[in-house]
Amino acid sequence: MWSNLVICATVLTFSAVTFASAQEFQYFRDVFRASIQHAENKESRVNKFVYNNCGHPETDVFNLTSIIVRPDPIKLPGKVTLGASFAFRETATSPIRLQVEMDVRSGDQWQKLPCIEQVGTCTYDDICELLASQIPQCKSCQCPFPKGNYSFPATTVDIPLPLVPPGDYRIKAVFTNAEKPGACIELIISFD
Repeated sequence: MWSNLVICATVLTFSAVTFASAQEFQYFRDVFRASIQHAENKESRVNKFVYNNCGHPETDVFNLTSIIVRPDPIKLPGKVTLGASFAFRETATSPIRLQVEMDVRSGDQWQKLPCIEQVGTCTYDDICELLASQIPQCKSCQCPFPKGNYSFPATTVDIPLPLVPPGDYRIKAVFTNAEKPGACIELIISFD
């Protein structure tokens, strides 16, 4: 998904066409330059990883109750161990809509990253379809999700992401199920 300079060049081109302010364009130009310099290192390191439940645990359909991310610090590309636990207040059925907002810090402000090849600020109309097509072997990852507690065991995956420009990134994921608030999860990740 994130291939070395192709994504950065695409973001730069997209920014030149769509951003109204010269300040926003200059920011993305600077990110592109930093990416070229960073590419020489061929490694990114996550030095901060924080998650927050930004929803309403007492009324949301489901809640993230724990998350495992190892090692600390994370080096990319590399192997990362991921795991999570969820609690479903009621049965969640298709469609489960997911809206992702991805921002990168620019000085004191956050700048929204556009949706490019399903990465960035994107909307997924039904993650049930996405889960079924992307990880069909994981039967516990398939919709519907009956009321109850779920644990996705810690699994080590190889993340071939070779280049992430250094900086602070914020990812906010808002789920809705049958027009009800599903959950809200916010991640803050800092790359060296």
